[in-house]
Amino acid sequence: MKAFGILCGFLVLFVTSSAQSSDTWTVEIAPDQSQLFPGEEMLLTNGIEALSYFKSGDPEKPLVIFVPGGFHLARVAYGYPGGNERDFLAHWLHEQGYSFLGASYPTGNKVYSKVYPAFSIRDWGKQVAAVAKHYVDQHQLSGEVIVLGWSAGGQIAQSVYEASQAAGLDMSLYVSIASTPPIPLLLAAPGAISKAPNGLSKAPQFYDLFKKYVVAQDQMNGHEIMPWPTFEADVLGDIPVALNAIMIASRFENGKFVEDLEWSLADTGGLKVTDFPFVVTISGNKVLDNDHALTDRGNWGLYQVQHLYRNLVLPALSKSEDISPAAWQSLMDRISYATSGALNARVPGNHFFWYGEVGARETVQKLEMLILRAKNLKTGIRQLIESVKTR
Repeated sequence: MKAFGILCGFLVLFVTSSAQSSDTWTVEIAPDQSQLFPGEEMLLTNGIEALSYFKSGDPEKPLVIFVPGGFHLARVAYGYPGGNERDFLAHWLHEQGYSFLGASYPTGNKVYSKVYPAFSIRDWGKQVAAVAKHYVDQHQLSGEVIVLGWSAGGQIAQSVYEASQAAGLDMSLYVSIASTPPIPLLLAAPGAISKAPNGLSKAPQFYDLFKKYVVAQDQMNGHEIMPWPTFEADVLGDIPVALNAIMIASRFENGKFVEDLEWSLADTGGLKVTDFPFVVTISGNKVLDNDHALTDRGNWGLYQVQHLYRNLVLPALSKSEDISPAAWQSLMDRISYATSGALNARVPGNHFFWYGEVGARETVQKLEMLILRAKNLKTGIRQLIESVKTR
């Protein structure tokens, strides 16, 4: 009965959030552009600061957007002054002709002038879509976007897809980079997440884990990618509590953290399987990141198959089941292929496998392979569905 009540509550919130989801955010240049790295720009999205880094590529190719995980700025994917650009994803994506956008949500890092403790995952998706639309228009790009969500950035998959559609963008793919799906309480928090004096959530125990990850990547690459003091000062920061939904499912209200699973379900959009992007995954292969190495393929498999079935197959088969035996067998084979692991790749390394030249270069290689496989799979399914004879 409790689960039924939660589902009913979610349905009410689903209607509410859907009614508001078409609202697109405004974008303007923030008056304060200090404390920024070269190439960065501070934008205001509906008045909320958004640290952005854009690198222009072929306007006919998709814009690739990197969304960082918990407690991180996107600087971890494009680097810092004095760093080697070959150690970062932005360089290798640009080498292949893609425009790159590093989209950082507001944290407690000193680069932001204030904090936004009530910032939600719905807000996060709208912010990323608004920033992407800003650069697409400014640089006359095609409007196709591919979102790379890392770690807790997986929570953005549905909200940014919904917001991208509302903004007139074509989000053709969500790429999980060792990320967790937007399912509240899917993970057990490694230690307490508590409220900082400024209203953000803090979890200092994570910093020790992050250091272990980056030092291991330094060793794998044979050099220090970013000095830890720089990493800690210029990349990390406390975060709004709602962005911990996969661990604690809480919202910020009247200066307090309020546990609210129903609200988190609506905020993440994890049950909106008919309004969800197509997903491919890239994971590391180290025991140090055992949860993602072992579970990413299965965790995201539900969304992969539901996207194909609900959005491509069912609209045709609900009208007619008159499909030839050969086409039906081919359709079953393609759906089996989709969940066989063909849309999932591995790169040597831990939770930061894409950090450092060795992994960054291979991650982009695997990304291009998965983009092609996803495109071919969906094209093949559409062709088979066209053979269904309508009554």
